[in-house]
Amino acid sequence: MPHSTAFFEACAPISYEDFFLNQVSGMNPLASSISQGGIQAIQCPACSQSPIRPALETYHSTSLYECPGCDLHFWHPAAMPDAGWHEQTYQTRDQTALPLEPGHRFFLSDPKAPKNGRLLDLGCGVGNFLAAARDSRFEVAGVELNQSAVRFARETYGLREIFAMRPEEFRAANPDKTFDVVTFFEVLEHQDDPQGFLKVAQEFLAGGGYIALSVPNRTRWQKGVETLDYPPNHLTRWSPLALRNFLERNGFEVLSMNQEPLNIGRVAQVLSMALRTGLVTKIAGEKPPSPSDLAVLPPAEMEKAMDRMNDEPGHRLAARLAAWKTLAMIPAATVLLPFLRIRGFTGLYLYCLARKRDGVSKATS
Repeated sequence: MPHSTAFFEACAPISYEDFFLNQVSGMNPLASSISQGGIQAIQCPACSQSPIRPALETYHSTSLYECPGCDLHFWHPAAMPDAGWHEQTYQTRDQTALPLEPGHRFFLSDPKAPKNGRLLDLGCGVGNFLAAARDSRFEVAGVELNQSAVRFARETYGLREIFAMRPEEFRAANPDKTFDVVTFFEVLEHQDDPQGFLKVAQEFLAGGGYIALSVPNRTRWQKGVETLDYPPNHLTRWSPLALRNFLERNGFEVLSMNQEPLNIGRVAQVLSMALRTGLVTKIAGEKPPSPSDLAVLPPAEMEKAMDRMNDEPGHRLAARLAAWKTLAMIPAATVLLPFLRIRGFTGLYLYCLARKRDGVSKATS
């Protein structure tokens, strides 16, 4: 639904003069500018505090803010797209038997994690992790927005307890069902209401139950713009501190937190992204649209754009060249990797295992 003119006026950039004057007077310029227009203040979706500094970055019609209370970086305004958008954007990933992600492997090898019991995976994708957990003696169930991915999981892995619905819908349909472990790998950063999402996940837990998750690590080594890390795909950016603050505030004890080590593949990818030649755009005949570009298109136009990228020879050749370019960076990445690790740079993913404390039944409201 389009926003009113008052909304955009309320969200207009704040001058540095206003910012420092309000700081001296004890006012929060970001909160006061919104409330004066009759709109609720910008608030962190994890702890509800208002930012005290101007936006770190602006992208299309949304801005990135830093929470002074919990260290989360979040986009505002931001809204999670519907299932149709995810199916269109990830259509090549919902028909493939994907390898396990680092978060999956961290959990399955974590000595502090349970080794059996009832496990629910929220945002289970094509079911590759559920199949691995089942083979590791867990009783598994999963929910996933993408109907094509659910169908693939059932047909490929023989998973029956997997459903195409939102977590809150699954909870409403199964109010008495509980699990020993609830997992959500590469899911939290997609939520426009992480607090509400965690509340639903927590309601599924049996007493003393565990959660395990992974998110892109905001402190990872990167150069240039990673378009998948922008709205409407990713709506929050988590550091180890922000994730720990979020979970502990909501009654969890953090048992494990691991940052993926930097590896050759990631270094090659970053080097390739940093070395812009313009060749991909030239061969494709256009700049390949990012998820944010696709999000503003009407559904029919979005479908045409996706078909064009998947079917036209220029786009297919450009995609191959981009992959070859990354491969060509591997020798340089091999040389650079030891030096980057010595300097403390980390890989892409952040993994966490936490356990619900006794006597805590739901997330902080």
